[in-house]
Amino acid sequence: MEDRILTSLVATSRRLMAWAKKFPKKRFLYPELKRIDEEYYVGIKGLRGVGKTVLMLQLAMETKKSIYFSADSTLIKPFSLYEVVKALSSLGYRNVFIDEIHRKPDWAEDVKTLYDEHEVRIFFSGSSAVDILHSGADLSRRVVLKELPPASFREWLNIRKGMDIPVHSMEEVISRPFDMTEMYMELHALWTEYMERGGALYPESGFYDALENSIRKVILEDLSALREISVKYETDAYHLLYLVAKSAPFEVNYSSIAKELGVSKNMAIRLVEDLSKAGLLYTLQPCGSVRKEPKLYLTVPLRMFFAKKGFSIHRGALREEFFVNHVRWISQPCYLKGKRGEKTADFKVGDWIIEVSGEKKRRYQRPDYIAVDGLLTGNGRIPLFLFGLIY
Repeated sequence: MEDRILTSLVATSRRLMAWAKKFPKKRFLYPELKRIDEEYYVGIKGLRGVGKTVLMLQLAMETKKSIYFSADSTLIKPFSLYEVVKALSSLGYRNVFIDEIHRKPDWAEDVKTLYDEHEVRIFFSGSSAVDILHSGADLSRRVVLKELPPASFREWLNIRKGMDIPVHSMEEVISRPFDMTEMYMELHALWTEYMERGGALYPESGFYDALENSIRKVILEDLSALREISVKYETDAYHLLYLVAKSAPFEVNYSSIAKELGVSKNMAIRLVEDLSKAGLLYTLQPCGSVRKEPKLYLTVPLRMFFAKKGFSIHRGALREEFFVNHVRWISQPCYLKGKRGEKTADFKVGDWIIEVSGEKKRRYQRPDYIAVDGLLTGNGRIPLFLFGLIY
């Protein structure tokens, strides 16, 4: 590689590390990544806008002999990933941070070769849609892969509102709702703002434009790693997200999607699976049954984003979405569904049965706890916003 290209890569890396100093707060995954044994390479996957780039730069700043670059840089377009890393290694860099690694053809094979040569250690980020560890190069024995989820309510408060709220376990939220409500009562007023602007950590200015651009890039670029993307596929994928956003819980199923989009049921299933892999959609499976269809939820803040396009949002869906988007990262929830006409609680999380509701909704099917949209405790009630503090 020419010296001018290497000089530009080094200068860009230093400039971006200096820029990242503006973000002193770190995502919850940071200390976990720091503790990974040096024997392994480190991969970070996640949805666009959740903070992967800043996290990579923060790690690079605190790791000796480090350099950062993005694999989609036009500077390195004529070169393989292997050639770029070898050239940087010759300059003395021993820790190489590569963003958007899936943009480089044959990247997995190059990473495997670099690992086997043991001259550098690589940290990389990629799309949620890319099946990194099951590539043809078989990186599963060489890479520790972690997923960076959208920012929790707690992280959003810390990063965007300058707070310093620690993680509270699910057990603590369930066993001490009164004490925690007294401690964090003022946070309840910020819940709606989080649902509008949380999850993705874009700048406040131009937030929704950045979010829409990100959604379209996920569909057009990230999903192309799964299959060929046509104009109709792009339109159907976007329409499916809109359909879920304007619906109440459980109104959308594979048959209704197929009818609305004018596609086969198999294609509806494929679209749901693709958008789930990409991190835009979450499919919650039923408890104890493989025959019932999943419940569909959007990643925060997509429901509120689509609501800006002119429909009234379903408050119950918004509550459930907040709950599911948090507990799924620390446990494996499932939804409860009774026989026709039978009322049930909403979810099972571990050994707990939890109903998510407004303050006045009565209990069904013996829930252990009710996650309520308010500040009242007692009689099994837990303010819903407290579940936003669990990661």
